Amino acid sequence: MSQQQKDIQTLLDRAAIHDVIARYYQGLDQSNPEQVRACFTEDVRTKFDDRPATQGIEELMASFLAFKKHKSGEWKITTHFMGNLNFNMLEGDVAETETNAVAFVVLPASSPVAKDQVAMRSLRYLDRLRRTPQGWRICERQHTLDWSCHVSTSSSVSIGERLLQRSAF
Repeated sequence: MSQQQKDIQTLLDRAAIHDVIARYYQGLDQSNPEQVRACFTEDVRTKFDDRPATQGIEELMASFLAFKKHKSGEWKITTHFMGNLNFNMLEGDVAETETNAVAFVVLPASSPVAKDQVAMRSLRYLDRLRRTPQGWRICERQHTLDWSCHVSTSSSVSIGERLLQRSAF
């Protein structure tokens, strides 16, 4: 393979890895467990903050707070913004990345006169990915919360309302 072909393959791999990570955030925000599941290998290992580590896709999927809290109404809607995506290593079928993200979680008001609250969170994801027959997938993840704060909203919609607005488009 020529150097030009290697460079092109590297660019294609970087784009595919970026897309996997972006689909993960989109799946969280749309409360789409199947989309999130497709971002990981079956044997994935993860560690999220102070929660117990997980081994395997089923354990990981059962551990996601976002799906539980969206369903229960404890979280009204989430928005994740992917910031810097740094490639620490990309060799053949293995890559290591560090992604900074900011998550906004709207927490419903506790009474009719109160305002919804927004939890803003700065997150860091240290991922190991590998190429599979289905494409690049995350096989190891360490997630850390760097900082968080809460502020009142001036307006907010639920995930259901947002999806209804989108379907009327």
